[in-house]
Amino acid sequence: MKKITLLVAVLALGIFFVSCNKEGKYNPKNKIDRIYQSSSYKYEVNHDGNWEMEEDGSTPKHVREIWNWDGNVLKSISYYNSDGSMEYTEDYGYDGKRLVSISRLDREQHWELNYEKGKLSTMDLYDGTNKAISYEFIRDNGNISEIKISVVGGEKSAVTRAPMNALRFFIPAANTESMMMAMAKINERHTTKDAFTYSIKLEWDGKNISKTTYELGAYKEAYEFTYDEKLNPFYGMFDIEQYDAQGMLSKNNVTRYVSRDSDNDIDECNFTYTYSGKVPSSKSYVNAYNTEYSRSTYTYSDYYEYK
Repeated sequence: MKKITLLVAVLALGIFFVSCNKEGKYNPKNKIDRIYQSSSYKYEVNHDGNWEMEEDGSTPKHVREIWNWDGNVLKSISYYNSDGSMEYTEDYGYDGKRLVSISRLDREQHWELNYEKGKLSTMDLYDGTNKAISYEFIRDNGNISEIKISVVGGEKSAVTRAPMNALRFFIPAANTESMMMAMAKINERHTTKDAFTYSIKLEWDGKNISKTTYELGAYKEAYEFTYDEKLNPFYGMFDIEQYDAQGMLSKNNVTRYVSRDSDNDIDECNFTYTYSGKVPSSKSYVNAYNTEYSRSTYTYSDYYEYK
């Protein structure tokens, strides 16, 4: 668990304030220009009752993402390392106004988004020409009730940083942080290269997802969420639903989650937002993992600059 959260640092939430026009379409009023990030990490070990610092480091505030727009259409996001060098670019493809592909050309990886009766039905990740992972979205009374995830080749790369970035726009509650944690633990339990399937079951409280449960065989891990009353910045960013543009995301922002798995391990994460008017200007969260033998604390902060 100690190192898993390092993968999460790159999953910053792009912040938008969205409004509904008379036609029911959603468009960003405040288009993000840049996302900055900073982080710190402390790791202590218990040596016969004496706690000693093993690691203590930080990454200063730096540009992590630059968002490239054509009017109100997001064309690409360029990601940067802490030293200022570019890491890669994610390109967005459309059929009219409908998002149909997300590509990372330097790794020949891309998502294909498929629709059925006007609603997003599957997302498939390809590594070159080979399908690596597939998400099937199952609905009940208009809400997503289950996501079936098929890892075609059993490849752990299917949950690594690059393909996960795309999911932040579609995964319920915009909680890629919690999803990353759960998927990493599931991959730890699947040690072969064989194909396998697991699911995420969703429970709703009004317009927000109250609980997600990850299931792989007998293993389960459940996340319960607490929200503020502010509008989720991803709420309806893309026109991916014919009648319900925001049907895949919770309406409000998550302020806390608590998870418990089949091994009775408990994790928690708290989120703090600051606002400039009606749009968030920053988000911070802390992950702490404490055992009898070690304790670690990760702190992440994201800062948003708008056009």
